[in-house]
Amino acid sequence: MSTEIELKLLIPQFGLNSFKQNLLKNAPHFHQQVFLGNTYYDTADKFFAQHQMGLRVRKENQQFTLTLKTKGEALGGLHIRPEYNLPQQNETPDLAQLVENYDLDPSWKTLSLQPIFATDFARETFLIRPEFSSETPKTQETAEIEVALDQGKILAGDKQAEISEVEFELKQGKVADLLDYVRSLPLENGVRLSAISKAQRGYALAENHQPKAQNCLDKWRDFLDFAQSAGNFSQKLTALFQLEQGLIEETFALGQAYFAEDFLRTVERIGAFFNLYHFYTENGNLLENAFNEQGLSDALKTDWLALVESSQQCLAECKQLIALHSETKNNAEVIAQLFDLLQSAFYLQRMLNLISLTYVEENDAANLENLEMNNG
Repeated sequence: MSTEIELKLLIPQFGLNSFKQNLLKNAPHFHQQVFLGNTYYDTADKFFAQHQMGLRVRKENQQFTLTLKTKGEALGGLHIRPEYNLPQQNETPDLAQLVENYDLDPSWKTLSLQPIFATDFARETFLIRPEFSSETPKTQETAEIEVALDQGKILAGDKQAEISEVEFELKQGKVADLLDYVRSLPLENGVRLSAISKAQRGYALAENHQPKAQNCLDKWRDFLDFAQSAGNFSQKLTALFQLEQGLIEETFALGQAYFAEDFLRTVERIGAFFNLYHFYTENGNLLENAFNEQGLSDALKTDWLALVESSQQCLAECKQLIALHSETKNNAEVIAQLFDLLQSAFYLQRMLNLISLTYVEENDAANLENLEMNNG
């Protein structure tokens, strides 16, 4: 078993070429192109999906690998997942052998599997050993980050969806190294973090799942109730971060047209983001004091100040959108501007700061060990 730590960005196809050119400027230590054919399997009642796992057979250069990815943890676009890999002779998943090799639940041997969907994509991979400035605290080992540019399709019956994304997988080093490297890239607008895996997208496509808007006011009240009772600052900030990332994922899943056709939907969505940024701004000092009590490193102080500043800027943007919407009643224009904000390079930096503040770097080893114990 290994633990995969990666950061995923969704990036439009027109932006992939310039992104690739920037990677080549960094003199990668390794560079290759492959085509990956992946078939995901599950039982008729979706046993693995129900347990937030993904079981796939990957074909690469006429070689087959069976992989089981477990639930793990997701913070925004940072994914930390234990996975189990087994070489195979063909495309038929040998689940019984995987169970024996890794001492998994023996009852899985009797599961009857069927193909659910496929993800076929070209992957261009770069191995980067970033050199950070002298001001950045160095780890004891050289950081290694594998950058993968994926372009292709998710296929489920006669339905398909585009794959256009970049994955940064931490091969060696700490999460801070990964975040610092992504921050250093000259990323363009149109890019955003994604907490949704290819497998989750595939299941949604196969099941023809139509996203539904949740009641943002209820979710906001739930957060405020939690914030009142949570004594630990990290728990409070993590809950706020998860609320923000969930709201972003839902907004993009629903799409601009969903909001553009209804005035109240637009009001509600702008208001939901307004509440978030207003909370950061109004409670900034209280949150920072709580954070300082737990010990705030110089690097995290910089991230915190940047987060507060970005929250103030986002709040100002929301106020302008509310005024514009009130004046023009133009849902489409206002929602388009909100989408532009959420997938701007500025907003990506904000979300990277949130990951840095909510992922406790000093507990890297303990976090990974807990994940392996929970999923092993």
